[in-house]
Amino acid sequence: MKELFRFRNLITLGGTLIVMFYIWFSDPNGGDLTIPFIAKLATPIVAVFFAHWARKALFDYLNMGDIYQKAMNTATGAGLVFLGVCIVIFGLLGLFGSQVYAQDTKTYIPKQAYQYLPILVEEQQRLWPEHPKLQPLPV
Repeated sequence: MKELFRFRNLITLGGTLIVMFYIWFSDPNGGDLTIPFIAKLATPIVAVFFAHWARKALFDYLNMGDIYQKAMNTATGAGLVFLGVCIVIFGLLGLFGSQVYAQDTKTYIPKQAYQYLPILVEEQQRLWPEHPKLQPLPV
């Protein structure tokens, strides 16, 4: 429990809440745009959470504080262990946070974008007429 109330955790949580409240109150639609934005941020937050706890489960015998203390005496050994843990965390973050929810723009163009397509094509032709893959207007 003492670990929960560390200064860095309180600053991180407090800063996050301040930014979230600012985004919420500056939203021109009264929070309608903020809710999906916060939902999109949930995936990496959950990924970091799972990566942290997976590292603790895999290396339950490893205390990062002890490694830091030993690094003060022998930097090479503790540094290699620390680097190894960083590699594992990177791998776990890649595993837990690799979901991407982007729309394929080759097969889908939003309805609102069709009104701007002629302007886009004109600008492409004006600024870069020799572009090798200049796309014609979709029907």
